[in-house]
Amino acid sequence: MTRGPGPAGREPAGRDPAASTALLTEVMTRPLDPGYAAAARRRAESGAPRSRAGRGGTWLALLAIGALLAVAGARAAAAEPAADRGRQALLQRIDDATTRSDRLTAQVAQAQAGNAELAAALGGAPAASADARAEGLAVAAAATAVTGPGLQVVLDDAPEDGSAGSDGVTTSGRVVDRDVQIVVNGLWQNGAEAVAVNGQRLSSLSSIRAAGEAVLVDHRPLTPPYTISAIGDPAALETGLATSVAGRYLQVLRDNYDIPAEVTTRSAQDALTLPAAPRLDLRLARADAQ
Repeated sequence: MTRGPGPAGREPAGRDPAASTALLTEVMTRPLDPGYAAAARRRAESGAPRSRAGRGGTWLALLAIGALLAVAGARAAAAEPAADRGRQALLQRIDDATTRSDRLTAQVAQAQAGNAELAAALGGAPAASADARAEGLAVAAAATAVTGPGLQVVLDDAPEDGSAGSDGVTTSGRVVDRDVQIVVNGLWQNGAEAVAVNGQRLSSLSSIRAAGEAVLVDHRPLTPPYTISAIGDPAALETGLATSVAGRYLQVLRDNYDIPAEVTTRSAQDALTLPAAPRLDLRLARADAQ
């Protein structure tokens, strides 16, 4: 229903319609009541102290800020990167290793000085003679590898068993330990300086034996063919072996038992190389007291 004309239906006569708009504008531009603003100016001009509540709030804010700064500093110190700690540990290890290396270097220098003094005391002709004697003993004892010209004798089993011999040399076409022993002794007798059988260097403590049908050199089983290598003067070894008991024995093996026995010389251009003996343990010999 439409409200009719009357005091409740229209604006009072004579009132400015922009009055409400001016009131809103004043509230927006001047939010502080003029009375409060005037009282604040009078307090500032008179130098009156602020209230206790205001000062207390300021101190509380300062204390809170200080506490926050202290906590932040403690956390920063506790959170030191692990890389920095590892770097310090590494630097310490480097310092320790450097100190140890310097100490060892000093010890080496001291030992070298002592060796130089001993070499000077033993120098000259006596020292050279002692070195040569030591080298010769090492070769004779099979304590060192050697290279040089020489002679090789290769024994192999016969293709078929031969008939039994009456002289007891061998009973078949198979090479036995006694065959190898005789050839090795013949080479030593005719000037061999070093001897090896299938790469096993022989010394004064070596043994050539049989275990069943196997030939053992220093308790190590060998398989045919048996290559006996000797370092020395090739011509002297060849001539001496051919005219010795060992040479005649080889001829018997060839003629009566069909055992191949090949003898070849090796020159310096085609030199032999023999390894050192695997063991040089003395059983009964003892060094003389000086």
